[in-house]
Amino acid sequence: MKILVIINSTHRQNTMKIAEAMAEAAPITITDVENADKYNVRDYDIVGFGSGIYAGKFSGRIVKLIDKYLEDLKNVFLFSTSGTGKSKYNDSLVAYLNENCKNVLGSFACKGLCKWFIFALVGGIGKGHPDTDDFDAAQKFIEQVLEKYKSTNL
Repeated sequence: MKILVIINSTHRQNTMKIAEAMAEAAPITITDVENADKYNVRDYDIVGFGSGIYAGKFSGRIVKLIDKYLEDLKNVFLFSTSGTGKSKYNDSLVAYLNENCKNVLGSFACKGLCKWFIFALVGGIGKGHPDTDDFDAAQKFIEQVLEKYKSTNL
């Protein structure tokens, strides 16, 4: 089984840390949005997209890549990091993928230190995250993704 994870992790590398934690539990190739075109998503059984949350949404760069690769995607998952760690930020992108008949294997969100704009005045929100509990949760999540993939692709 081949898994590609494409991330946009710019400010604090929170999303990269989560992707690396997942890679400890599953055979994942990680790339960033700048290098995504070096990979053919059709060569992968599962493609994951990870992003920090910007003004309540996934990175526009990730959304553009999903649109670009949409026809070639089969099985996908999403994950995000934000100051609050709320999974609701993933919901519109999950719905979009489901509407386009993609097999969405899961969605994961956790806190990550955010010092954007006004939050910098108070030293940021999501301090100390991602932490070991977040990494453990990410590893459990990717294991669930693999199990769901296996059960839907017998």
